[in-house]
Amino acid sequence: MTKPPPTASESEATLSSAFKFSALTARSLVGVGVVVLLTVGSLALAWRLPDMTLLHFLWVAQAVPVLYLLLAWWGIQPSPMNDDAD
Repeated sequence: MTKPPPTASESEATLSSAFKFSALTARSLVGVGVVVLLTVGSLALAWRLPDMTLLHFLWVAQAVPVLYLLLAWWGIQPSPMNDDAD
């Protein structure tokens, strides 16, 4: 004979619901997507054009850090208030 699985008490069920994680917001997903695309795109550009050192310097040493800085600035800006929040 097998025993039925134990059931959670009411206090345990309440405790476990307090530790649920919410999904990432759309703003977070956009930020992560841009970082991934920028990084992978830069690597692909360097891989496809290995002899263009001036382009590598201008893109990797000049443009990419500025784009990362702009993305970090955008990420710390407060999100617009949502009236439909519950």
